[in-house]
Amino acid sequence: MRRQALSPSTAAPPAAENVSDLETSAKNRETLSLAAAAAESKAVELDPKGLEQFAEAIDPDWQKRQDPDERNRKRQHKNSDEQEEENTVSKTGNLSAAGIKKMALHTAEKNPLLAILNRLPGKNGQRWIVFPFSFNEGGREFKVSLRILFETDSQISNHAVCMALDIVESGETARRWLFVVKGINTARHDGSTAAGLTVYLQPELPPKARASFARKLSNLMEIPPECISVKNQTESFPCESGCTDDWPLAINEAV
Repeated sequence: MRRQALSPSTAAPPAAENVSDLETSAKNRETLSLAAAAAESKAVELDPKGLEQFAEAIDPDWQKRQDPDERNRKRQHKNSDEQEEENTVSKTGNLSAAGIKKMALHTAEKNPLLAILNRLPGKNGQRWIVFPFSFNEGGREFKVSLRILFETDSQISNHAVCMALDIVESGETARRWLFVVKGINTARHDGSTAAGLTVYLQPELPPKARASFARKLSNLMEIPPECISVKNQTESFPCESGCTDDWPLAINEAV
């Protein structure tokens, strides 16, 4: 996996010349390593092109980190019909659950490699699926990677135990939100159940601003405040890297 991630044939920026270049190179290696590990867990070894495609699906910030020549090359490889169809899907009016589902499934269906990888389970019985898509809202462009972890047990087939919604806003603002929902059927102190939500933010917010954002999310999503945590994001993939080990374990409703 390390050889794959560091292979010269995988997409990477030019040789690092300053701190920014070093950070970009490190982030690309991290994304490529995660993509290689995810593929290996499904007993799949990807060639450099496939590894790059999977990395781009996992990391919504991938394209922005590539050099301008690389981005232009990718745009030129898309024919006008595909581009027009993608633009139509990304402009489906007000965002809704149905609209997001349509965009996510549309993008996955157009990527045969991703469609196959999403169907393959991991060696431990769990299965990560990835749905990348993009949309425009209020003159701003957003790139999204929706990642869902399923596991199969003796009672429930394809039980979702974790969902990560990774959103990057393009342009000068360059903001990023990572919403992680875990423990969908989690026991609370009063005996009821509620999902837990952790939000990772870039750029950083002061404590008071994070607390205010958590209260707004609680009201909007009808999740108890004690089940919401807003943090500054210090790494690219806190969900996959195990930083959520402090979450309560999910339990099945039919126990």
